[in-house]
Amino acid sequence: MQTFDVVVIGGGPGGMTAGMMLKQAGKSVAIIQENHDSFGGVCLNRGCMPTKSMLKAAKVYRDAQNSEKYGLDLSVNPVDLTRLRAVADADLNMLRHMVQGKLTDARIAVFRGKGSFLSEHELQICQADGSSEQIRGEKIIIATGSVPAELPCAPFDGHSILSSDQILKNTDLPHKLLIIGGGAIGCEFATLYNTFGSRVTLVEAMDSLLPREDKEAGKTLQSTFEQQGITVKTGAAIKSISVEAGTVHVHYDGSCATEEFDKVLVGIGRTANIAGLNLDAAGVATEQGAVKVNEMMQTTVPHIYALGDVIGGMTLAHAAEKEGYLLAQNLIQGTRHPLDHRAVPRVVFCHPEVAAVGTHEARAGIKAFTMPQAPNGRAVVDKVAPAFVKLFIEEDTSQIAGAIIIGEGATEMIHEMAVAVENRLTLEQIGKTVHAHPTHSKNVLLAVQHFN
Repeated sequence: MQTFDVVVIGGGPGGMTAGMMLKQAGKSVAIIQENHDSFGGVCLNRGCMPTKSMLKAAKVYRDAQNSEKYGLDLSVNPVDLTRLRAVADADLNMLRHMVQGKLTDARIAVFRGKGSFLSEHELQICQADGSSEQIRGEKIIIATGSVPAELPCAPFDGHSILSSDQILKNTDLPHKLLIIGGGAIGCEFATLYNTFGSRVTLVEAMDSLLPREDKEAGKTLQSTFEQQGITVKTGAAIKSISVEAGTVHVHYDGSCATEEFDKVLVGIGRTANIAGLNLDAAGVATEQGAVKVNEMMQTTVPHIYALGDVIGGMTLAHAAEKEGYLLAQNLIQGTRHPLDHRAVPRVVFCHPEVAAVGTHEARAGIKAFTMPQAPNGRAVVDKVAPAFVKLFIEEDTSQIAGAIIIGEGATEMIHEMAVAVENRLTLEQIGKTVHAHPTHSKNVLLAVQHFN
């Protein structure tokens, strides 16, 4: 049985970052990656990257449809999802090649198959053909990511009722699409399919879109979506869903009415991918369906760690990547630096974009200020809605505790606020910083200058 200093289960952003850093530090490292996926995890294969490729196509399509605003006369043909998917696949293959090259250069031992625990140090790797092998790790990192959450009343069938993974493979543009879940997944796919011509209904059980974020921002996004032709139903829950002759019949709680759709996307979030890991054999505890860890990403077994989506919380690729970096750094140097979750940006690539960092609500000692949507020069010439900027400030210090931005370039603009939150910068310090003109980022400067 081969023995390694560190065995990583899962080749996503967090697992790969930790594995490569530990290898560079002289540790013997193995990574176990399931056969059905390439390295890069959910983000590269079924998440961030394929959706961003298609959302870029949606932006180009939307701009062409509105070309008269720019003094142009362009015509567009109906969207061919097969062609879009081919372009996205080409993008992904290039990225996969780059990721594989990094692994090859790092000279990390790679094992293909399903990894599971035999004991607190020993792992079994099972192949699709039934064969298996065993390896041992002095330290083990669980980084197996997440899978789409399923509604009990609407199990995925891969055709009419789809997960976010499955809809990425869809090549039939539905006439009517229901999206269940008004979080990041639901809002991004609502933008995508609404732009391409589907009649989209977006349902959220809570009272505003992006329910984990500031409610004022969620209401603003809802209003904008509705202006774009998306039907938004907040505070609405699904009672039952049935499929008859290829048509999906949806019943809502508290209503006798039935709506019909061609397809339904269930985008209510993701759950930790722990099925088949046999955590009990290692004595690793779980909590609320995820691997239980302390702030140093240590499980209930001291030499076994976990990071990324599999521990719940922030299911974000960049958070997992940072966790992998910090875990490796702590193991190499013997330090104890936890991730500062306050400073992790939360981004949604819908139209308009939404980005947030830090606290998302006013409370004792935290004052909120919303910058009215007054257009700046860049918004005027770009023919886009001005940004919504909301700041959360510590009253006694004027330090920036959080922010949320809606508008063009919000997912890029948020990093200034992330630096501010991470380093506890004040309104005065941001206000002294020269912001280039004309840029959308000047909306942040205006918000800081007008805070009261």
